[in-house]
Amino acid sequence: MSQPPVRRESQRSVKSQVAAHPAAAAIIVILIIVAIVGTLWVPAYARVTPKVGDFPFFYFYLLIFMPAVSIALLIVIALQKRLAPPGADDGAPPAPPGPAAPVSEVTK
Repeated sequence: MSQPPVRRESQRSVKSQVAAHPAAAAIIVILIIVAIVGTLWVPAYARVTPKVGDFPFFYFYLLIFMPAVSIALLIVIALQKRLAPPGADDGAPPAPPGPAAPVSEVTK
C-alpha cells in the first residue's frame, strides 16, 4: 500500500503569509514592543504625583496600562490568526502519518 504524501507547511509559506500582510505583521510587532517597553520603562510611571486621594500615579498607571495591554494582545492574537496559513488548525496537534489502527487492535 502506498500512503499519500503528508503535506507540511514550509517556512516559505509562513513568510509568504507575512509578506502578503505586511501591515498586520508591523502592527503585531509594534503592539508587542509597546507592551514590553511600557512595562520595563520604570521612570515613566515611578512617580508619586499626581495623586488622587491617597493613591499615587503608579497605581493609576497600572489600572489603565494592564487592561490596555490585554486589549492590545487580543488584537495581536486576532492578527496572528489572520496571518495563519489557510489550512492551519487552531492549535490541534497534527495527525501521525500512516493509517490509523483499527479500534479492535487498540483495545487489546
